[in-house]
Amino acid sequence: MGSFKENPAAKFSKSSTEVDLKKMTPMQRARYLAYEKPSKEVEMSVLSTRNRLKEEARALEAAPRLRQDAEQIRQAKVVGQLKAAEARNRVRVLRLRYQSLKSQEINHLITSQPTARDALRLQVFLPPHQDIRYPPDPLGHVERERVEAILMDDSGLTFKRTT
Repeated sequence: MGSFKENPAAKFSKSSTEVDLKKMTPMQRARYLAYEKPSKEVEMSVLSTRNRLKEEARALEAAPRLRQDAEQIRQAKVVGQLKAAEARNRVRVLRLRYQSLKSQEINHLITSQPTARDALRLQVFLPPHQDIRYPPDPLGHVERERVEAILMDDSGLTFKRTT
């Protein structure tokens, strides 16, 4: 009985034909066929199934790589944005340094003038720093509308002009 547990086909040592298999009970037939070599059709289907499973496993392994590639692309984009921001900041700092040095040089030229008149003249024609902002509008919104209405009035009804 010990050999039956190890190899159930040992009980049926002689080659069984289909007739012998039909005589067996379903449980005996199942035990016997479990240790028989499968037919070529079954072997081919098992082989194709294994190949399909291996391909699916490879595809699943490749999917994290794609996610990793997307993550690397995103990180590269963030790094590029950071580098661009740093470059803009460096350019801004250089521009501010240049403007500061230029302003200091002009102030030195103004203070080194022999007379106050020459210093004022140089300061008027060569301001120490550029004011990029446009001068503010001295007129308010209502005053601006009033001036425009007066200027647009050709018949002189709003304001009597003497010429």
